[in-house]
Amino acid sequence: MDKNFKWYMISTVRGKEEQVLEALNNRIVAEKVAHCFDSEATEFGAFKIFKKPTITAKEMDKKRLGEAYKIKEVNIYPGYIFGRIDFTDEAWFVVRNTQFVTGIIGSSGKGAKPTPVEAREIRKMFQKEKEARDQFNSGKNLLHLQLNDIVEVVDGPYKGEKGPIVKLDINYNNATIIIESFGKKTEVELDLDNLKPTEEY
Repeated sequence: MDKNFKWYMISTVRGKEEQVLEALNNRIVAEKVAHCFDSEATEFGAFKIFKKPTITAKEMDKKRLGEAYKIKEVNIYPGYIFGRIDFTDEAWFVVRNTQFVTGIIGSSGKGAKPTPVEAREIRKMFQKEKEARDQFNSGKNLLHLQLNDIVEVVDGPYKGEKGPIVKLDINYNNATIIIESFGKKTEVELDLDNLKPTEEY
């Protein structure tokens, strides 16, 4: 019999997404409800946390110096995981009663089954994750700098200068920032690898 598998958005306590995913996978086996979950939905089974690689300004400094540095994977949708589920009563019970799950999006409670996420929206999420990975792997704008961010120059003749980004070209991996030189505001075009965000937002 064909399963009515659809994608659902499960809300969790923020920062506990990985624990929820692990707990759900364990409960599915323990409660013998694997038939309600599409184990072939992703390479990790029926559940998905959309992630993107990131690097902090501190780790970026290490990278510039040729030292060992760390890349962190972060949830693109903090506080949410996604599951491809046939939402029978037993599946509903397992998901709803898993520790750190706070709800299923599109469910009003009162016994009403949740609304699935539209296929087109899920496709967009997979695409967004792929684009984030591709951009990171390209080595461009690793600190996710944006227009109007106040940045500090970390290398070159303008080292130590700070100013807002007024133009940004990700393809060429450069930005134009405004710095003050001899009491005059000047636009300077710099490589994004030579900029880091400041706390002055």
